[in-house]
Amino acid sequence: MNDRELSCSAGGQFMDRGRMNQNGVVQPLLTDLYQITMAYAYWKSDKTDDTAVFDLFFRNNPFHGEFTIFAGLEECLKFLDSFHYSQSDIEYLKQTLPEGIEHEFFEYLGNLTARDVTLYAIDEGTVAFPRVPIIKIEGPLIIVQLLETTLLTLVNYASLMATNAARYRMVAGKHVKLLEFGLRRAQGPDGGLSASKYSYTGGFDGTSNVLAGKLFNIPVKGTHAHAYITSFSSIGELKTRLLKHKQTGIMEDLLEHAIRHRAMLSHLLDVSTEESSEGELAAMVSYAIAFPDGFMALVDTYDVKSRETEQTNTEPKLISKIKTENSPPKLKPSTNGHQNGQINGQINGHKTNGHQNGIAQNGGKSPKDTKIQDTKTSTTTTTTTATTKATLKTTTVSNGTAYLPKYVEKSFRSGLLNFSAVALALNDLGYHALGIRIDSGDLAYLSCLARESFEKVAERFKVPWFNKLTIVASNDINEDTILSLNEQGHKIDCFGIGTHLVTCQRQPALGCVYKLVEINGQPRIKLSQDVEKVTMPGNKNAYRLYSADGHALIDLLQKVSEPPPAVSQKVLCRHPFQESKRAYVIPSHVESLYKVYWKSGKICQQLPTLEQVREKVQISLKTLRNDHKRTLNPTPYKVAVSDNLYNFIHDLWLQNAPIGELS
Repeated sequence: MNDRELSCSAGGQFMDRGRMNQNGVVQPLLTDLYQITMAYAYWKSDKTDDTAVFDLFFRNNPFHGEFTIFAGLEECLKFLDSFHYSQSDIEYLKQTLPEGIEHEFFEYLGNLTARDVTLYAIDEGTVAFPRVPIIKIEGPLIIVQLLETTLLTLVNYASLMATNAARYRMVAGKHVKLLEFGLRRAQGPDGGLSASKYSYTGGFDGTSNVLAGKLFNIPVKGTHAHAYITSFSSIGELKTRLLKHKQTGIMEDLLEHAIRHRAMLSHLLDVSTEESSEGELAAMVSYAIAFPDGFMALVDTYDVKSRETEQTNTEPKLISKIKTENSPPKLKPSTNGHQNGQINGQINGHKTNGHQNGIAQNGGKSPKDTKIQDTKTSTTTTTTTATTKATLKTTTVSNGTAYLPKYVEKSFRSGLLNFSAVALALNDLGYHALGIRIDSGDLAYLSCLARESFEKVAERFKVPWFNKLTIVASNDINEDTILSLNEQGHKIDCFGIGTHLVTCQRQPALGCVYKLVEINGQPRIKLSQDVEKVTMPGNKNAYRLYSADGHALIDLLQKVSEPPPAVSQKVLCRHPFQESKRAYVIPSHVESLYKVYWKSGKICQQLPTLEQVREKVQISLKTLRNDHKRTLNPTPYKVAVSDNLYNFIHDLWLQNAPIGELS
């Protein structure tokens, strides 16, 4: 067993190679079978000395946008650094490949390394555009062919994930924190780790993924689950009530302080203590004792006691009760930025995470997707009943908008009351709570309600830091949700985003391709009736031309034999396939996009840290005009070829295109 296999067996998926963590899954056999069968056919055809150039690029930007963030380069370099078929790899291939493969081929494979490969790439974290190769590979035909699938899998998801995260960062704004909560919804463990790494690259501030924090030095953040709250049913279950005062060191009863503050807060927040859950209070006190300097509580777990009577009634009575008790009261415009009578819920099939007439709606979801939090009182355990489902059915009105009953709002207010009481109790003992997390309901409305409540508490109890408590929101958030919340004037300080981020639900794949463009110095072109799939042949260089205001104007591809474009010199830029589309550009700055990252078996550049790549993303995005980055109908960024390359492409096209015959 070789070093790689030993490291995999002993250390798990990631191996410590000193300079950088090496993912043990990424190895030469992480490829498609046809790469190895082609390698044998090349070898059989005596092409071992042939050299080739491959371009790795994508054809379309993801998420209906006009930019892509290039990521995954470091992983590609790790792969080249460790590329070698182990003895067990060779034995497996002997059993797997068709019979008749000559023994000498396996000896050839066993001696292959990436020493003779040269890799050119744009910097990781740079904005990239369709058809401009983000990686260019030169080297022996067989080895660069064998690299194809692995390089694609390392770049495709990484770039897609970083781009998705960057888009979330742009819509959230620079002052709102973004946390990645997607491990449990990711496509397996490796997908979860990659999502954590590349969401951080794209602009997120932290992750809930502890292993990702260890491996990539990403800040790890988290609160607690509903399970912790529901594990307590009464204050009698509190086995520890004492907490040491931060300054004096004297042990004091935190629960006693919290109960005293809850009584005073009840009138201020207009929530009866009888409507709040003692189990919830007990859970929060317990958690605060465990983390007095880091108390962040989930505040929407429990229903209120008044709901017990609702659930014991028959369904006809329930329907009647909902109709009478939940008649919409008038809502002040200041709560969500909309006038009375306006609906921020689902209107004509369009979702907005809204609030109608003071009745909370679950994140703007359609009725069939709406979930009501489990009920919990001081004497009963949480259950989801048929009555709950009936409530959903009976609160759908003729315009298609689903209303949640008032107890959803009251449930949140109960959590808010208990949290505020515990936070003030901590304050008595010299500690400051961090904030709350909201995981359901109308996030815009509830965040405004929470902020208003915190301001009241701050003024009434003379605790200015209460104004600054963090409000975290989760609950199946996507890019459109944040845009809608922005329109509604939310008061959320931090979003915890999982499913839509890590699975890239709007577009699950970037679609990078790896195409042969030159062999033994001779250009190669792939023709297709679909012009989008016609490749741009030959070994090329790429340049980014900038305007006087510092914004990127256009990316220009040239043959490597051409001199680079010069500052203040007129350059003819042409669309690669449309003859009439052309323009002169006089650049104020010219950036050569490619650097040699791998040559002669060594990494040739100082690799940036993850933090530096993260900074690079934001710097690179700033070079784009806002109309290229906007969410709705962004302006396409232009990619062009030089006049010389244009003529070269079309001459080669004519040479290779078959001539039809009419009879």
